[in-house]
Amino acid sequence: MTAAPTPSRRPRGRRPSGAPSGRAALLTAATRAFAELGFERADLRSIAKAADVDTGLIRIHFGDKAALWLACLDAVTQEAAPIMAVMTKLSTETDRPAYDRLREAIETFVAFGIAHPEVRQFVAQHAAETPERAALLIDRLARPAYLSIRDLVQAGIDCGVVRTPHPALFFLLLSNSVHQPHSVPVLLNEIAPDIAPAEAPSLLARSIVATFLHSPTS
Repeated sequence: MTAAPTPSRRPRGRRPSGAPSGRAALLTAATRAFAELGFERADLRSIAKAADVDTGLIRIHFGDKAALWLACLDAVTQEAAPIMAVMTKLSTETDRPAYDRLREAIETFVAFGIAHPEVRQFVAQHAAETPERAALLIDRLARPAYLSIRDLVQAGIDCGVVRTPHPALFFLLLSNSVHQPHSVPVLLNEIAPDIAPAEAPSLLARSIVATFLHSPTS
């Protein structure tokens, strides 16, 4: 009886058909590692393993760990660019009530945070790391995000639907409400199993709107 041939193993570094490129796979794996572990604890060997590529490919595409982190910051910034464009557009639609525009902004912000957990975790992790990386994060992502919604929040303050004294305070409170640790859905399910996981995102958005915005007539 002839034994079945042992299937050959694909050499690491050769991408299967239809898989992301090695560079794209490295960016995804590195962004996740930096977001979860921080810069110092994330190691290149584990990142390469998660991306299913040779460690040497990091040097070829990025050079070193610091350059890889910068590439991840660029990737995260590109992911966030569309939502910042939405916020800027809402800020310019001054013919619409501020309450309606802010409600739409919050709902969009919540949906983005849920769909892109790596962005929220990357921001939360590196905003408190070394001053150099924190400064880069602020300059390239946090400050542009704030500026995209600042005028809209100020309009809400002016008409009384937002009751914080400065748009930056509203922005930080909103960001902290949306950019929660990835363990929060698990915790919510444990303490409130009657809330269906599929309903949690919309309930979260409605709760944030109810907490942060006041009716113009109230």
